[in-house]
Amino acid sequence: MTKRVILLEEGTAEMKGLMGSKGAALVELIHAGWAVPAGFVVTSEYCREFCTRLGHLSGEVEEALVNAIRHLEQQTGKFFGHPENPLLLAVRTDKNRVSVAATQSLLNVGLNDVTVEELARQTGDRLYALQCYLDYLKQYGQLVYGIPSEFFTEISSHVKGPDEGELELTITEFKYLIEAKGRNPFPQDVQLQLKEAIRAVYQSQNIKSSRSQDEIMRNPYYISSEQSAPVLIQTMIHGTCEDLSGTGTIYTRNLLTGERGVTGQYVPTGNASQTDHGLERLRNDEPELYARLLEIGSQLEMRKGEVQEITFVIESGALYVVQTQPARLSSTATLRSTVDFVHEGLITKEDALLRIEPGHIAEVLKHHTDPSSISDASTGNLPIQLQPVTNDECPASKNNSGLPLSADLQLLLEWADEVKELTILANVDHPQDALTAQILGAEGIGLCRTEHMLMSASRLPFVQKMILADSESERRRGLERLLPMQQSDFEQIFEAMDGYPVTIRLLDSPLHELLPDLGVLERRQEWLQGEELHEQRDHQIELEELERVIRRVSELHERNPTLGQQACRLSTVFPEIVDMQLEAIFRAAVKGIYQGWWVRPEIMIPQIGHVNELQEMRDLVDHVADQVLGEEKRHCHYKVGAMIESPRTALTATHIARQADFFSFGADELTEKTFGYSRQEAEKRFLQRDKDSRTVTNNPFHVLDTEGVGQLVEMAVVQGLIRKPYLKTGICGENIVDLESITFCHRIGLDYVSCLPEQIPYARIAAAQAAITGQREAANTQNADISTIA
Repeated sequence: MTKRVILLEEGTAEMKGLMGSKGAALVELIHAGWAVPAGFVVTSEYCREFCTRLGHLSGEVEEALVNAIRHLEQQTGKFFGHPENPLLLAVRTDKNRVSVAATQSLLNVGLNDVTVEELARQTGDRLYALQCYLDYLKQYGQLVYGIPSEFFTEISSHVKGPDEGELELTITEFKYLIEAKGRNPFPQDVQLQLKEAIRAVYQSQNIKSSRSQDEIMRNPYYISSEQSAPVLIQTMIHGTCEDLSGTGTIYTRNLLTGERGVTGQYVPTGNASQTDHGLERLRNDEPELYARLLEIGSQLEMRKGEVQEITFVIESGALYVVQTQPARLSSTATLRSTVDFVHEGLITKEDALLRIEPGHIAEVLKHHTDPSSISDASTGNLPIQLQPVTNDECPASKNNSGLPLSADLQLLLEWADEVKELTILANVDHPQDALTAQILGAEGIGLCRTEHMLMSASRLPFVQKMILADSESERRRGLERLLPMQQSDFEQIFEAMDGYPVTIRLLDSPLHELLPDLGVLERRQEWLQGEELHEQRDHQIELEELERVIRRVSELHERNPTLGQQACRLSTVFPEIVDMQLEAIFRAAVKGIYQGWWVRPEIMIPQIGHVNELQEMRDLVDHVADQVLGEEKRHCHYKVGAMIESPRTALTATHIARQADFFSFGADELTEKTFGYSRQEAEKRFLQRDKDSRTVTNNPFHVLDTEGVGQLVEMAVVQGLIRKPYLKTGICGENIVDLESITFCHRIGLDYVSCLPEQIPYARIAAAQAAITGQREAANTQNADISTIA
C-alpha cells in the first residue's frame, strides 16, 4: 500500500516521485549528515483525497497525520497546540516556483492567541512573537481565504515602528478582516489550522484559492496527478534573542550574473530590520557556521549541477537546513552558470543545452541585436563589428567567433552546432536582414521574399505603373527602372552569404496588393469632376489618365484575390516581372563570381498547384540563366525548387519532385489552407476563444500543427525522397521556432528550418535539443530491447 505520509528520515532517493524534489533534497542532506528540521511529506495522493473529501477523511488517513505530528513532538519535546510548550509548523508546497506573486507557504502554523505568548517567552522578545503572529494571519488569510494582500497592507500601513500596542491592534484588525472577507473567524483550533493549511497549500499549486471557507467546502477542486506535488511540513525553529539564532537564505552563485560566490541574507531572531549586512556579519562573527553553509552549497551544486537556493535556520548556534531548491536566475546568470558547470565537470554539454529556454536567448539578445546598434551607438549598445570572411574560406570552415554576443551564449551556440542535424537558415526581406542573419549564425537564406523589396515606398510606384501599362513595351520600360534595384539587393545578399545557399522566392504577392486602392482613385476622380477646371489642359489630362487607371484596375479586380493571380500564376499574365527578377538574380551572380564570392542561388517557385506549372517556370529559369550567365554558368550551380503551400501540392509530391531540386514548405500558407483559416481573421476573432475552450490546443500560426499540417509535410517528404533520393527539403514560417515544432522537423528528416533572423540563435539551440533528445530516446529503446531479449 502506498504511503500517504512519509517521515523525512524514512525517505530514500527512490521515493522522489512520492516525496517531491524538495523532500528528496532534504532526505539527501539527512543521509549526508546535515541537520534538517524534523518533518514529513504529505504525498499528492493524500492531498488529493483530502481536498475531494471535503475534510471528512477515513480513520486510517486521519491516523497517519496524527502519528506524523506525534513523531515530531517526540523529536522536539514540544506539543502541537500546547499552551506552555507549543510546536509550530511550516507548511510548504513541494512544487518549485509555482507563481512569482502567489504565496505557497504558511509559516508558524499553530500560533493562536495563547501560543503566541509562549513564543514570546521562549524567544525573549514579545515584539518578535507578535510580528510572527501578524505575518501568519496575513499568509493564512491570503492562502486559505483568497483575501488580496492589499487589504492587509492597507490595515498595517499605520504601523510606523516596533510597538506592542500597535501590533496587538493590527492583529485584531487582521482577524476581523479574515472573518469579514472569509465569512469564518480565524480558527484558534490548531488542528483545523493544519488541515486548512495543507488543503490551501496543495490547491495553490494550480488554482487561485477560494474567497471563503464556504466556497472551499462547496467547490472541491480536482487537480491532476501530472500537475500536483506533495506538501512539505517541518517544525519551526526560532531560537532566542540572546543566543546566536536567526533565519536566512543563501544562493550559491550571483542571481544576476551567475558568478561564483555565495550571496543572500541573514536575519537574527528579533531583528527583522537588520537585513542589509546580516550575512556578512555571520561570516565575520561565526566563520565556522559560515564555512558549513558554503560546504552545503558546494555539495549540493556538485550533486545537482544547478545553482542552489538554501533556506537555513540557526538556533542557539546550531545550523539547520530548512529547504533547498534550484535558484531563480536571470537569463545572463543561467547561461553563465550553465557554461561554468560544464567547465567544472558537473554536467555535460548536452545537459547544458537542454536547460536553455527561448526566454533566456531573447533576454540576452535584447541588447546585442538591435539593428540600430550596427551603426548607432547612441542608444548605449556597442556597435556590432562584422568579421570579414576571406574569399577562399569554405562554409564548413567558418565560425561565429565574431558574434557580438556574450561569451557564454556564443559557446552554447557552438556546442549546439556540434550536435544539431538541422541546418538553420534565415527569412529575409531586405539585404540588411541578411547581414543580421549572418551575424546571428545563419547557414544561409531559406526564404528571400522579393515582393517585400518591390513593395517599398520608393519602388511600388514603378511596379504599379508597369502593371497598369497598356502594352508590353510600356511594362518593360517600367521594369528597366526596377532591374538595377533588384540586382543591387541580390548582390548585397550574395556578399553577406558568401558560400552559403540563398533561396530566392520569385514574386509571391496577390495581384490586388500591387494595385492602387480603387476607392482612393474614385474619390480623386469625383473631386476632379466636381472642380470647374475642365478647360485647363493639365486638369483634363489628369482626369483622362485617372479614368484609364480606374478602368485598368477594375479589369484586374478579383473577387477572391488571395486565391487568384499570384505567384507563378501571376507570371502567366505579367511574364515580364519574372523575367526581370531572374535577370537581376543572374546578373548579381555574375558580378559576385567576378568579385570572388561563392554564389549559390536557389530559385523557389511559389504557389505551385500542378507539376506542369513548375515545369514551365523551370524552363524559363534555365532560359534566362543561359542568356545571362553565359560561360559563367559553370561557376553558378543554381537550383530550382517548389514551395509547397497547398494540400494538393503536398499530396502530389511524387510528381512535383520530378521537376524540383528542393522542397520548401511554407508553414504559414499551408496552415491557412489546411485549416481553412484566414490567419488575420482567425487570430482576431476566434482563435483566442478556441484557446480558452480548448477546441484548438495551440494557435497553429504560433506552433506547427503536427497532427494535420505536419502529416502533410511528412507525407510529402517521404514521397519526394522516393522519387528523388537527393531531394533537399526544408520548412519556413513564423510558427516553427519552438521546441515541439523543431523536434518534429528533426524527426521526419527535414534538411533545414528557415526562420526570422532574430529567431536563429534559439532555433540553433532547439535543433540541438531535438537531436540530443532523439539520440537518448533511441538509446533507451535499444537498451530496453536488449533487456527484453536478455
